[in-house]
Amino acid sequence: TMSSTVKITALIKTTCVIVAITLLLFIAINAGAQLYLEQHPLSVTDTRYFLDEESSEGIAIRKRIFNTNDERLLEAYVNAPGIRPHTVLHFTEGPSRPYYTVGLEGIRYLPDWSDNSVRSLLLQQHTQTFVFGGSTTFGDGVPDNSTVVARLNALDGEATYINFGMQAYDSIREVDKLVYLLRKGYRPRAVIFIDGLNEVTTFARSPYELHDSPRAQGLILDRGQVALVFGVPVKDNRLLALAYSFPVVHLIYRYLNRTNDINDIFIRKSANVHGLDDWFELMDFHYNWATLHKNRIDELADEIIHYYKENVSFVRQLGDAFGFTAHFIYQPIGLLESNQEFLLEEFYTSDYFAVYDRIDSTIREAISQGLLKMEDCSRAISGAGVQGSYVDATHYSPQGNEILASCILQRISAP
Repeated sequence: TMSSTVKITALIKTTCVIVAITLLLFIAINAGAQLYLEQHPLSVTDTRYFLDEESSEGIAIRKRIFNTNDERLLEAYVNAPGIRPHTVLHFTEGPSRPYYTVGLEGIRYLPDWSDNSVRSLLLQQHTQTFVFGGSTTFGDGVPDNSTVVARLNALDGEATYINFGMQAYDSIREVDKLVYLLRKGYRPRAVIFIDGLNEVTTFARSPYELHDSPRAQGLILDRGQVALVFGVPVKDNRLLALAYSFPVVHLIYRYLNRTNDINDIFIRKSANVHGLDDWFELMDFHYNWATLHKNRIDELADEIIHYYKENVSFVRQLGDAFGFTAHFIYQPIGLLESNQEFLLEEFYTSDYFAVYDRIDSTIREAISQGLLKMEDCSRAISGAGVQGSYVDATHYSPQGNEILASCILQRISAP
């Protein structure tokens, strides 16, 4: 009996040692995997190309642009609301922050607007102009009174322009928002779409057909990763989703699903047939889009122009049905400006620049030949002066917004 007790005690000790060693090894392996993942993220900000607006050089430029030495004020201007989920739309604007007043229907207010005054404007039939666009229209980096829509209101005293710009929106999301507003009973006098920048990345970053292309900022990044890897948690995959939370499993799964040749990725598949369930494929497209498309730029440009044509036709048919006129503005693209203060020299020899540059040329040619019914304001800033017109690589300064607003008014007022 004594011998049996000693054996059992020894067995328990041995088992405890084995379990402890196993746990320590598991912790060590996961710590190593976590360190590797942190040092080799899927997303890598290439500091060779862009000057950070919050760097000492970037702050110096913005001090000159805003004529202030108040760095806390400049920090507040950079701290835009961001985006958040919406029950119907792809996503919507985040809540107000200092110098960013966001209110009813995701509208960015002018300084003297209130919910009551905006509600009154929205209820007036066929009197207001709704302006749609991405973050450049919303006004990232500038206060409420300095957005392009604010400048439209200041320059045109005979009309009221309402800013429905949304960070990361593209023309797919913008038309969805217009339809959403029409369904709620709002009736604008006119609508203006300011586009050009985000459409390139939306369609280039997606393996899906044009009309199925997601906007990654609202659907993929920083949320939904487990769901897109394993599907909605159910009994069959809940343990897999739990296992995926361990860094070593994450790393193994990433390795097994790596793309050896990004050109082998299937392009333009149907979301109705294939669904949305391959997070790693989406990340390949999201972070390698310029490399993927550098040998098919003309095809991508044709796809974008085709989509624009469909978009223009659809919105104008909506206008005929709901009693509004529609204007489509091809915007200045900061990534293509010469001597842009926030672009470093290396950017102009990158795949990113090559893709944007050729697509831009193709779109402008289609507009000039009358094949694409958009108004070209893309050279408005370069013609008036690039210095001081951008607060970062892509977003307009108060000066840039003033120039763009003047171009828009000129174009939409022309017979």
